[in-house]
Amino acid sequence: MTIATRSTQTLRTLLHSRRTATLGTQPLQSAEAPGLALVPYAIDAVGGCLVLLVSGVATHARQMQAHAEVSLLVAQGETGPQLVHVHERVSIIGQAKTPVPGSAAWGSARYAYLRRFPDAASMTQLGDFRIVCILPWQARHISGFGAARQVDDVELRAVLASAH
Repeated sequence: MTIATRSTQTLRTLLHSRRTATLGTQPLQSAEAPGLALVPYAIDAVGGCLVLLVSGVATHARQMQAHAEVSLLVAQGETGPQLVHVHERVSIIGQAKTPVPGSAAWGSARYAYLRRFPDAASMTQLGDFRIVCILPWQARHISGFGAARQVDDVELRAVLASAH
């Protein structure tokens, strides 16, 4: 197995095994701080995106609507006395898009989200909650100490499209 193949597999495992990410959004005004939120996410293999369910009253929802470029950080959980510098993580830069309710993209994203979080079904019916798809452009994958690499959109979408 090549190093590139092994790195792709570890990235796939990380993204498909974690359930939450830290979402970074841009401020609405210069006096406002950038937004950070811990968000549950699902993977829509058909749409090649990460799927969020957000409340329209949340600051990060308003910030995504105004500035579509966002970042997501997905990290391996801390376990035992392992050195923190070796924890695997990936920072993804992408564009937030809100599919039109009832569209094929919305249906695919909703299906992916509810497959992962079936208890959220009622929230997808509430007026102030919306599905947001994060279409990845690039990423920085750290698979361990001294093991950092750039990941392009082609590899990211392949990782998202593959079943784990």
